[in-house]
Amino acid sequence: MGETNTSIFAFHPFHLDPAKRSLSRDGQIVSLTPKEFDTLLVLVEARGSVVNKEELIARVWPDSYVGDGSLARNISVLRKALGEGVIETLPKKGYRIGLPVSRTDVVRKTAIVEAVVEATSQPVPGPAAPRTPAVYLWRRRALVWPAVACALLLGMAFRLVGTNSASTRSPAANVAPIRSILIQKKGALDPLAEGFKLASPDGDYTHVIWNLDHTGFDRWRLVTRDQNFYFRKLSDAEKEFALQRDWKLICVCALEKGAGESDIDLVPGGPRFDVEYLQEGNKYFVGLPNQISPEISYDQKIEYPGVADVDHPHTYELRYDHTTQTASLWIDGQERASGYRGHHQFQQNDGLMFGSFIYRTVMESSMVFRNVRFEAY
Repeated sequence: MGETNTSIFAFHPFHLDPAKRSLSRDGQIVSLTPKEFDTLLVLVEARGSVVNKEELIARVWPDSYVGDGSLARNISVLRKALGEGVIETLPKKGYRIGLPVSRTDVVRKTAIVEAVVEATSQPVPGPAAPRTPAVYLWRRRALVWPAVACALLLGMAFRLVGTNSASTRSPAANVAPIRSILIQKKGALDPLAEGFKLASPDGDYTHVIWNLDHTGFDRWRLVTRDQNFYFRKLSDAEKEFALQRDWKLICVCALEKGAGESDIDLVPGGPRFDVEYLQEGNKYFVGLPNQISPEISYDQKIEYPGVADVDHPHTYELRYDHTTQTASLWIDGQERASGYRGHHQFQQNDGLMFGSFIYRTVMESSMVFRNVRFEAY
């Protein structure tokens, strides 16, 4: 017996096992050809990062030349098998997985089976029989030995299939429990390249911001004339883990005009927690909403001029205590509010979100983000 280290990838409701070359959805096998499986594996291993066409073709067809048509066919088949939105196309960039992907390293036991060889090399005992001409004896042996070998091989195959089926029906058995969660948007990197989706992709309203102090691009601006936000979903297992642990929602950001937000949506198991950054005339506030419709109302609302400090964004933290099931608001390391229980309106199962929206009489909103981070431990 020996041990090998392998990995299993989970992107709810799918589990992909490269060692077994199997893909399952909720415990049911999804049938793919070898090249379709290889195409999906490359995208899953990238875990939300964009993979361009040239790299995909080179890895899926390493020893042969193929055109874009073969890759396009594989992508089309995978979309039909997995459903819309699982594989995203970024024009002129490539493809990526649109669901959060977690990777778990597992240790498997392996064995070298020699029973078939040994069994087929031994004579099969039987009752004494009258002498038979040599030609008929040879024909009997020619029939008996393959039959015995086939029976043994079939028995072993059924055992292996049963093991694999049990593993597929219960993918969690091969996946280590979640020990922590970290999802973040960093600096001026394109959120789409970090695994986020844009809620309303129409319009060219996003771009990076140059930092005069550090002479470099370090923030991402989102402008909208209605509402728009980036989001990255959590799996059911991640949401369940977060609700049973302490977590932090961190936003290093600033408001140029209108209103902005950073949110964590834990539906269906829990509420949605929002931190909103608001402009009201020449005053600026941080709000913790408990209702959004028909009008916004706040559990707590704190006036804080630093909300508009675009040159030096401040750090806003929502810290959740799972024992009290409440969150506290910290600004630059100082507690400013506590006892926030979130709300149950507009729960869209969007996970980690950040964006901007129009507010009061300001008909265009602009928010800049240096870092947005959700961590549970």
